[in-house]
Amino acid sequence: MTFQFNINDEARSLKKFSIIITVIFFVISGSVAFLVDNPTADSDLLFYYYSGQQIISGDGENVQIFNAPVGWPILLASFDTIIGDPFTTGKIFSLIFSTGIVFISYFIIRNVFGQKIALLGQTIIAVSPLLHVESIITHSEMLPVFLIFISFYFITKEKLSQKHIILCGISLGLSFMLRPQSLFIGFGILIFILSSIKKEKKRFVFYLIVSFLIIISPLLLYNIATTGNILDTTPDFYVTYDSFTSDHISKESSRENILNESGIIDSIFNFKNISKNYFENLLYANPHLFLNLGSGYNNFSTIPFIPFNGIIFVLGGMFGILVHYLTKKYILALCGLSLSLAIFLIITNMIHIYFLLPIILPLVIMGIFTFKKINSNVRPLLIIPLFFLLPISIVSISGAQDLFAILIIPATFSAYFILNIIPKIIIKIQNCLKIDSNKITNLSLAVIIFMIISCNLISSFMIEENVLFGIPVDYHNLLSIDKNHELKALEYKEIGEILSTEPDIQNKIIMANSVNYAHYAKSKFMFTNFSEGKDGDSVYSFIFRENWSDYDTKLSNVLSIPRDRYGLDEHIPDYLIYSINSENNKNLQILNNHNNPKIPKNFELFYISNNGGTMIYKINHDAI
Repeated sequence: MTFQFNINDEARSLKKFSIIITVIFFVISGSVAFLVDNPTADSDLLFYYYSGQQIISGDGENVQIFNAPVGWPILLASFDTIIGDPFTTGKIFSLIFSTGIVFISYFIIRNVFGQKIALLGQTIIAVSPLLHVESIITHSEMLPVFLIFISFYFITKEKLSQKHIILCGISLGLSFMLRPQSLFIGFGILIFILSSIKKEKKRFVFYLIVSFLIIISPLLLYNIATTGNILDTTPDFYVTYDSFTSDHISKESSRENILNESGIIDSIFNFKNISKNYFENLLYANPHLFLNLGSGYNNFSTIPFIPFNGIIFVLGGMFGILVHYLTKKYILALCGLSLSLAIFLIITNMIHIYFLLPIILPLVIMGIFTFKKINSNVRPLLIIPLFFLLPISIVSISGAQDLFAILIIPATFSAYFILNIIPKIIIKIQNCLKIDSNKITNLSLAVIIFMIISCNLISSFMIEENVLFGIPVDYHNLLSIDKNHELKALEYKEIGEILSTEPDIQNKIIMANSVNYAHYAKSKFMFTNFSEGKDGDSVYSFIFRENWSDYDTKLSNVLSIPRDRYGLDEHIPDYLIYSINSENNKNLQILNNHNNPKIPKNFELFYISNNGGTMIYKINHDAI
């Protein structure tokens, strides 16, 4: 009885700690979001907000959202009718659902590995720097990722029922209404059901697909009614605008699809879009975002600024689970395969890109051979990330937050590796040295966990400095007192509020590279990145978009306020907010010096920033 009481007491204690971790995350993130990041600037959020406003007003036909369904814009604009500030609305969503992610992560991992590993896994997620950033700023990731986590919670149940599968399909469907990544998670879950469920396989597949389709049916009906396409989201915009893909053939093909409004089906089956760098994306660029393969701080690995740590913690955790089911003969054969692959890659001079292959391929083979022996609720955590990465790697993902759908994976296997594998390694070393001390094991684990938490918090501090203040991430310059702690958003707000006092500003068009100016000015907006047009263009040719490519014009129309999907409106700016940049169109660089005599006479200097990097030119069209 005493033993049972102690177990229950420990379980309650661990659960309390999980709640404490959640509360700490909420309080700290909320404080930074509402007290430090004020005022706020977020072009992505404003894009969705103004798109949602236009849809709600009844003009959805002129709105095109390349990289997401209309669910998030409509939700954001609808809730903002109550709150009255899109940034506050976005922060509330981000804070609540990022906290929800931290909270439910404990229960997902507990389903699979028990409470101790669950608590450590939750802690690793709670200190993740990029999750902090996403909880503070106002991007659209947190709610759909939270819904994906809900699906993980149901699919990792030890005894799956029809109810779990239906709820899983519902949560994935709701997530898909906001962001398309859940489709790939659903694909992985489908593979899991087909490969793991015996008695009710057909029914489970049916329930998953039907519940998913029922939930997304309003989205499909809306798309058909307004655009004629079942899905109005394509990967083409991401390939051309957000992705790190350097394949010009893929980008040109994607631009053609955008102009032709080909739809997602044509985009997927147009094999020109599949980058020639697919395997580099699959084995290096995209895995870096959760393993840290040495390409910078943009990752959510266990220790974000220590290269290759994810190979040890995450893949080490997976290896530790699978190796128990293999004989020494199989292990030696897999080691031979790994060594042979490594030698081949060294000889062909490809080891610098594909060095992960000699580790991943044997791991996949181990998973195949031991699949039936692995606990059924562990299998989803092995299958889903694999079948998530396979399709998404047609592009090189630019931001690690775009892979947050599998945020639970690194934390789970890292926690398993730390608490289950490292103690065994330490004990073996102690046996070799003929030392028997639990204190050494416990102290080693405490040091490792402390190092993980400390490194993540340091990284979080520096990344937030970069996002909010524009301070470069430099781990060698952590304690510098020369940093400029002035919010980047201050300039947007200052310029916007100056323009807001202009007569009839709500009907005037501001041409700029950020919608934040127009938001604070409460004006119309015309997008440019100042690189459009031809080298020989005059300033007038540029602002009238005379020699812009069809793609650049399309992009400007879709990102402007109001949205103009079909290019039916006349876009003539009344104000040009010009930002000096070496990549600007060469002929626009006469605007760098407001005293340059080549500047058109009807361009009146209206404002210049303190550092001289941003200028507002008021355009008097009557004086042409």
